[in-house]
Amino acid sequence: MKIIKQALISSLLSTLLCSAVFAAGDDKVMLNFVNSDIETTVKAISLITGKNFILDPRVKGTINIVSTQPVSKELVYPILQSALRQAGFSTVQSNGAVKIQPEADSKSLSNKTLVRGQDANGEQIITQIFNLNNESANQMATMLRPLATPNSLISAYQSGTSNTIVITDYADNVRRLARIIDNIDQPKNSEIFTLKLEHASALDVAQNIARLMPEVSVQNSASAIPAPDGVRRSIVVPDPRGNRLMIRALNAAQTSQLRALVAQLDEAATNDSSINVIYLRNAEAAKLASTLKGLLTGQEDSSSPTPSTNNTANNNTNNAQQSGFNNSSPAATSSSTTVQVAGATVRVQADSVTNSLIITAPQNIYNNLRAVIDKLDVRRSQIYVEAMIAEVNLSKLSEFGFQWIVAGGNDKIGAGGVSNIATGSNTIGNIATAIINKTPAAVPMGLTMGIFNGDPRDGTASLGLIASALQSSGNGNVLSTPNLLMLDNEEAKITVGQNIPIITGSQAPVGGNPNPIVTVERKDIGIKLRVRPQVSEGGVITLNVFQEVSGIDNTVNTNGAGLATKVRTIETKVLVDDGQIVVLGGLIEDRLSNTGNQVPGLGDLPVIGELFKYENRSYQKVNLMIFLRPVLIKDAGSNFSLSNDRYQYLRNQQGEYKVGEHWFLQDLPKVQLPAKLPEAGSSVYSPENKAVPSLPSNTQPAAQK
Repeated sequence: MKIIKQALISSLLSTLLCSAVFAAGDDKVMLNFVNSDIETTVKAISLITGKNFILDPRVKGTINIVSTQPVSKELVYPILQSALRQAGFSTVQSNGAVKIQPEADSKSLSNKTLVRGQDANGEQIITQIFNLNNESANQMATMLRPLATPNSLISAYQSGTSNTIVITDYADNVRRLARIIDNIDQPKNSEIFTLKLEHASALDVAQNIARLMPEVSVQNSASAIPAPDGVRRSIVVPDPRGNRLMIRALNAAQTSQLRALVAQLDEAATNDSSINVIYLRNAEAAKLASTLKGLLTGQEDSSSPTPSTNNTANNNTNNAQQSGFNNSSPAATSSSTTVQVAGATVRVQADSVTNSLIITAPQNIYNNLRAVIDKLDVRRSQIYVEAMIAEVNLSKLSEFGFQWIVAGGNDKIGAGGVSNIATGSNTIGNIATAIINKTPAAVPMGLTMGIFNGDPRDGTASLGLIASALQSSGNGNVLSTPNLLMLDNEEAKITVGQNIPIITGSQAPVGGNPNPIVTVERKDIGIKLRVRPQVSEGGVITLNVFQEVSGIDNTVNTNGAGLATKVRTIETKVLVDDGQIVVLGGLIEDRLSNTGNQVPGLGDLPVIGELFKYENRSYQKVNLMIFLRPVLIKDAGSNFSLSNDRYQYLRNQQGEYKVGEHWFLQDLPKVQLPAKLPEAGSSVYSPENKAVPSLPSNTQPAAQK
């Protein structure tokens, strides 16, 4: 009954209000809603305007609308929008009805979208797209956010040729922001011109301008230095080919300033030759000096190393000992060249300590050499190579057979016979020796059963039968992923395995030494990977690869002569795209073996002949594949991303290792890497990272006990 009464009261109130409103006239109405419920007010406005409203269940509260003078019916709905906005609600037009909902939800439901140049009024929420022509969208969005309403949405999209801002807000506020954007997004009064240099080098002058004027961005073909996003600066680009500067100045003041500065720097040298020092950013001074020597003299420098790979696996140990590191002093690697060019003396000296070149030459020759150096002194790419070695082994072995030993006679004559037809350690001689010597460890694998007419251990047996049976199977699944990070056109090596002794000779005891003299050679076995990459201009990678997988082969019987090893080697040159997986090669092998031994004649007898046979069957299947995946690392960001990925993988593996609690043993400290890779310049074992393990609470250092 209470609900019915409230509905009747609300309907009656709406009718009274509407009648009061219409009493003011046909085209104008009087609005008087003081502390009026929103739902009741909307019903009254709906009757006046003829609009359909949909109220969100969260729309609750009261509003106040008071007019001292009659207002036009066309203004009633905008007045309601303003009142709802004051209460924290907004209206959205949708399918012939007006939705009233909380303001925070309206930005995702606005269905009216405008582009730059179109206009909209009122308290409705709209979305407008602004394509900027001159300013940065990110910088513009940062500036506009404080000027918008708290629940508005301002997004910047800047990619390639797109430079766009999307704003969702009330129409009046969007129109105000549009005027701000139009006044800021104006073309700059920039000027583009070139300055020809007669004496100085364009590259040196550009670098001096960059040091003197931070507001000028200097770029060149070797290493472009982009301006920060949204920052407008004058740009200077040196052109070594024409020894000139290409300049884009933002205004007339900077144009005059740059012209005057370049004119002062472009002065002739005081003498015919000058000494110039060039600090290299990426290249090695000694190697670059050798290249310039060949350029000036027209002769190839014989001291420069040439890329090469080893042809056989036998010399791999020697190559491992001869590493690529040079232990000589830096002065020993410096090089000097003095030549005559067009009647002038040109000297190029490399200083490895500071990684710089000292060039003594006339200015015109120096300018040409400076242009060549700038093109060669570029950041070299790095290549991350991951090798995947997958091997699956399957082996089965079965043996079965009989062996006989017969002996007898008297004091004048004796006779005996042995049926020794097994292989390996299952021969009847080995078994009899193990039984007589009472050494169970020497008994071969498998089931061995015998029948004798006496005790073979004291020599009373004269007749014996031994039956041997063995069945074995083995499975192996090995996956190894050695990986390397190297510079372009530099060889890298990695060896993961063991260093085992191989007996190469022995000598009988000499003198009073009872022990024989044995000579041993140590050999590395395991996984060896040696790679030299070369990256082409198009990003294709050429790889010179040497891959070796070796191990101890326990299936080979060396009769005590030492260990037997198995080796799989691949040496090849392949062409791979960045990130592509290529298979280098592999081995797919199925090996079947069936060996049968029997006593002649007796083994051919039906049924009983099985007692004079020994049969051995084996099956072995090997699947070995080697894959390679190179990834090009072009900048510091990619390098950090790769390092962080490997770092997090190692940290997760470390975190999964847990030592269970023990009722008697003390708990071990937990060793865990920091949560993230430390930034450049910070220490991994800093107190903030807490990477150093601490002792458990129930233990103390020895000095404190």
